[in-house]
Amino acid sequence: MTTETRRTTRTPVRSASGAPVLRVLPAVVLSALGATVVVALAALVLTGVDALAAALVGGLLVIGVFAFGVLTLAWVVRLLPSASLLVALVTYATQLALVLLVVMAIADAELFAAPAVRGWLAGALVATTVTWVVAHLWLASRQRIPVYDLPDPGVSDA
Repeated sequence: MTTETRRTTRTPVRSASGAPVLRVLPAVVLSALGATVVVALAALVLTGVDALAAALVGGLLVIGVFAFGVLTLAWVVRLLPSASLLVALVTYATQLALVLLVVMAIADAELFAAPAVRGWLAGALVATTVTWVVAHLWLASRQRIPVYDLPDPGVSDA
């Protein structure tokens, strides 16, 4: 019949190594950890041990919160892809609120009371965040993620 169309059913690819975002997570964490270590060493040399502790707290807080967000989103994408945008937005808001609450708790508890030490805390938060975002975007944009399994060339649809 002339109105009949040829249909090829393509099935989505399921990666054996997990979600694509999880493949770049170790490299992103290492790059953010590297930024934290650089800031912490600079804090130690320029200000002292309290500044080192503040920089480590700031950097590790960012790494922990961002890793939680990536893992949560990867889990949701695998189980319920249609909810991924909503969960991404809620996770982002939760991450901001969590970092804000921890920083407020540090301020209320008079931890890292010296202004210079608090500057290192803020510097580590910013440096680690920027490093995480840049590394994550750069690594994720260079992944090759197939959308469909193509049929074998030797198999006929007829």
